[in-house]
Amino acid sequence: MSRPPGKILVRPVVTEKTSTLQYEGTNAAQRARHADRERSVRPKYTFEVSPDATKIEIRKAVEQLFDVKVLRVRTMNCRGKDRRVGRSVGRRPHWKKAIVEVAEGEMIDVFEGV
Repeated sequence: MSRPPGKILVRPVVTEKTSTLQYEGTNAAQRARHADRERSVRPKYTFEVSPDATKIEIRKAVEQLFDVKVLRVRTMNCRGKDRRVGRSVGRRPHWKKAIVEVAEGEMIDVFEGV
């Protein structure tokens, strides 16, 4: 890895939707509800990452920083929204989001150090 993990992972994305993804695989009732599927439901964590980061770099950074086994990384480029203040029109910056799926039974404490 050419860059340190702190340069690849910018910040965790904490919203109501990402919170449900985190705890989806840890709740016994949720697992029972999804028992009919062929694969079990695992916890997923969402991070804002560097725009030029690859999936392999993201996987290695998460494994190194949080000491977990990463099974899958999904990425998406989010376009910045147009914003207005009075007459002037600006634009929020574009950013990249990564959804990281970890092995069953492993957790990342997102609020650590907050």
